[in-house]
Amino acid sequence: MPLRDPHSFANLSQGRITHIDFDIQVDFTRKELAIEATYAFDQPIHDAFFLDTRALTIERIYTGERDLAWELDKQDPILGERLHVRKLDSATEMTIELRTAPGSTALQWLTPKQTAGGEHPFLYSQCQSIHARSIFPCQDTPLVRFTYHAKMQVPPPLIGVMAAASLGVEDQTGRRIHSFAMKQPIPSYLFALAAGDLAFKKLGPRTGIYAENETIDAAAWEFAENEQKLKLGEGLFGPYLWERYDAIVMPPSFPYGGMENPRLTFMSTIFIMGDRSWTSIISHELAHSWTGNLVTNASWEHFWLNEGWTVYAEMRITEALEGRDVADLETVIYGKILQEELELFGMQSPITCLKTSLEGIDPDEVFSRIPYYKGFLFIRQLEHAVGRERFDAFTKKYIQTFQFQSLTSEGFVTFLEKELPQAFDHVDVQAWIYAPGLPEGALDLNSSLHDDALDACEQYLQGKPLSKQQITKWRSGQVYAFLLALPERITAEDCAVLDALFEFESQWNCSLRTMFLVLGIRSGYREIMPRVERFVQTFGRGTYLTKIFRNLVAEHWTRPQVRPLFERIRERHHPVVITNLEKMLANANL
Repeated sequence: MPLRDPHSFANLSQGRITHIDFDIQVDFTRKELAIEATYAFDQPIHDAFFLDTRALTIERIYTGERDLAWELDKQDPILGERLHVRKLDSATEMTIELRTAPGSTALQWLTPKQTAGGEHPFLYSQCQSIHARSIFPCQDTPLVRFTYHAKMQVPPPLIGVMAAASLGVEDQTGRRIHSFAMKQPIPSYLFALAAGDLAFKKLGPRTGIYAENETIDAAAWEFAENEQKLKLGEGLFGPYLWERYDAIVMPPSFPYGGMENPRLTFMSTIFIMGDRSWTSIISHELAHSWTGNLVTNASWEHFWLNEGWTVYAEMRITEALEGRDVADLETVIYGKILQEELELFGMQSPITCLKTSLEGIDPDEVFSRIPYYKGFLFIRQLEHAVGRERFDAFTKKYIQTFQFQSLTSEGFVTFLEKELPQAFDHVDVQAWIYAPGLPEGALDLNSSLHDDALDACEQYLQGKPLSKQQITKWRSGQVYAFLLALPERITAEDCAVLDALFEFESQWNCSLRTMFLVLGIRSGYREIMPRVERFVQTFGRGTYLTKIFRNLVAEHWTRPQVRPLFERIRERHHPVVITNLEKMLANANL
């Protein structure tokens, strides 16, 4: 019996979509996409076929010359609306004509003022986890993979891009038509497009970067090592099967640090530091080309298979490029973040299991770093149990065996039992995957660079001032460790001292800025509020906004300011982020 995804209306016993031909017209005035999509199936569809949708206007459905009867079921607040197409009578393909809604949860339409150039609008999509259905009807589950061709019309002088191979562009009066092909089958959450005033620079034979003209040079310099990282990834994980690895730098409102859309990573502008100090984001998103995009979690209940494996792969690339000391520092930091998030949910919360049960739960609402870092530490334990050489061979076989397939936690355990049975003698696999919290000793992690930062923090708290010279050569992870080691609340005077020492206002690293803003909020550092507003107006990454607003809600002196601040930024950020913040405020009676 086919697996069931609790976040999809799809009935896989009816058949599966295998290919889609898209004709997409981008309308910035109406903030909508007009789409004609022709679907091919893996088998004749004898009667009904169910598709996931959300807030789409369906105009016509037909096969050949015959119109098909259809209906949209009542809206589910999480899943959207089931599209029920009737009486296909053994059809092997069908076409749907539709329009997206201006409030599509997968699309963000930016005004010129929200871009770096300030002259042209910008559009981008973000389909993970269950938002492709708000662009086109689909079996919106990682269990289904399809190839596609697309034509995308944008108004000149804008450039359209998709996470697919470019087949060329044709300029016509008043419109520019781009053609694309995705030959490798992908799940719906990896469908991606963008349109804006973009430039492109080549980085290497298989790598390049898109960005707005105002940031293209800085982006090309920042990510010049992408080709080298691609070669490292192939050495560790096997052949790169997506042909090219390009990236596009998104406007600051992009809700994630990066998104691993195949062939074209979508990446936040926050990572353009000017010193290549945080290009680990590329290591992570590139690693998804093997772990996640090739071997994919069967549903969002098995999300750790995507992200835990990818953090492990990211750290292997980091170690190869920057050395063991840096990788150890990052590992300890990830452990600290994990501990913080486990405590936030509660150590016995079922959400802290790697394999979760999400029936009736929006995966965006319970998004956390737990699948990332608990999953990473689990994979790391497996490597330590059998040794790196044997585990590297296992990793390559795992990727080769399950490439272009979806996998459950149970499927992973079965494969592990077959290939590395001795790992079970040293690692409690069941506890790691199915039990909440963490196994004993999981956070026994060491890093000399981390210890240096802790020593400095301890001395500071004992009254010994820090000097600029002392921290000049610190890595960003050491500053992070220093801030994490401070008490939750310090004096406003200490906030001012650290503010001047680390120059947080001019700090490019948004994670560090977020940490200091939160520290200032907790500590009653009233001078911080104008900076908090500037930050949340500018940067749309969900993890930053969630952390800042959670602390604004919690503190008596900032609580009255929360709702007015939220209303001022509501139109600036991605619908998914705004929806989650709205729920947070509603739960706090604000």
